[in-house]
Amino acid sequence: MTPSEKYVANLCKNSFLPFWSFPNPLGKKDKELCDVLVVCGSTIILISVKDIKVSDHSDKSVQYTRWVKKAVDDSIQQLYGAERFLKNVDEIKLKNRFTKVALPDKKSRIIYRIAIAFGSDYDFPLPMRMSNSGFVHVFDEKSTATIISELDTITDFTRYLTAKEKFLTSNHMLLPEETDFFALYIQTGLEFDYPVDLVAGSGGLWESYIKSEDYRDWRKRITPSFIWDYMINQLHFYHIKDETNNQQIQDLENAIRIINQEDRIHRTELGLALDNAIKKKSNGRMLLPQKDAKHMYVFMPLTQKNWIGKEKELELRCIVARYLNTSVDIIIGIGIGSNGKDESVYDICYHYFPEISDDFIKHAKEIQQELGFFENPRQASNSDYSIEDFNGFGINYL
Repeated sequence: MTPSEKYVANLCKNSFLPFWSFPNPLGKKDKELCDVLVVCGSTIILISVKDIKVSDHSDKSVQYTRWVKKAVDDSIQQLYGAERFLKNVDEIKLKNRFTKVALPDKKSRIIYRIAIAFGSDYDFPLPMRMSNSGFVHVFDEKSTATIISELDTITDFTRYLTAKEKFLTSNHMLLPEETDFFALYIQTGLEFDYPVDLVAGSGGLWESYIKSEDYRDWRKRITPSFIWDYMINQLHFYHIKDETNNQQIQDLENAIRIINQEDRIHRTELGLALDNAIKKKSNGRMLLPQKDAKHMYVFMPLTQKNWIGKEKELELRCIVARYLNTSVDIIIGIGIGSNGKDESVYDICYHYFPEISDDFIKHAKEIQQELGFFENPRQASNSDYSIEDFNGFGINYL
């Protein structure tokens, strides 16, 4: 990998979880498909990276034309070619030539194309590509680092890409830099009461925004969300190893995919609820689902008392939680704590109950009566907590 490709791959790895970001996957005749492939649920992100030096030609327009051809146009052609290849396959081989990644069903795939062009002068405008072959987002070094770092959940990131595509199909916008467009998105959601024919300016919208009180308040507000990020990283660290086979990864992904698709705002609420559950050392906690969500969470502290058999206890709590919450199909159980000897760990389980039978209900009631799980359930909605309840995140209290 080139330094620029490695840089982008690491950005995606840190933002979208390691086993969803795949550098240099293989395509037709085992040639490189693209520089980074991201696969999460029904979403596929194709990324092509070019690092092209600006020529020494004395004419600035010639410099620009040559750079765009090599740094942008070549990436766009690679992306369209990669997408054509994906239309005929259900899995992709990785660079090691034996690991395969299953792709989402062809009918449900949502594909985003991103060309990342390094090496330009920052006064080079980045061309947009809208054609019958699909919209291509074009970023440079600055916009890549800014956007992927700020929108560091896959849900927030793809939400921006979708909003941008929708907006630019019916509006014409001219801004000096991609980060200016991003600043406009953050502050307006790209929702206007009138068509936008042209917006121009001297730039610096992003630089002004990050110096504002709104940005400082936002960063303070999302502080509790990083407990959720930390948990995801720990789950990956403890449960995904080099020797983990594809089936094990697929089984674990059922749970972690949902956890990692929570956006930054919801992670803040979840982080506050998780922090509260740990501090109060409750035996178990059910967290009510968001509106229209088909999943919910069960939190269970891990201690020396329940360390042996903790997996079974977490499973039984999930069964009772499903019985008590008829609107959801999926229960994700999360265990947090330690046995008093090892460092803090996280356990996780995933249960899909699309329908519950009379026998299931009978079994759940027996568990509840015998073990007392959620007999007087404390169902905590995400809005029960506020940032004032949060005293700062650290792993020492686990």
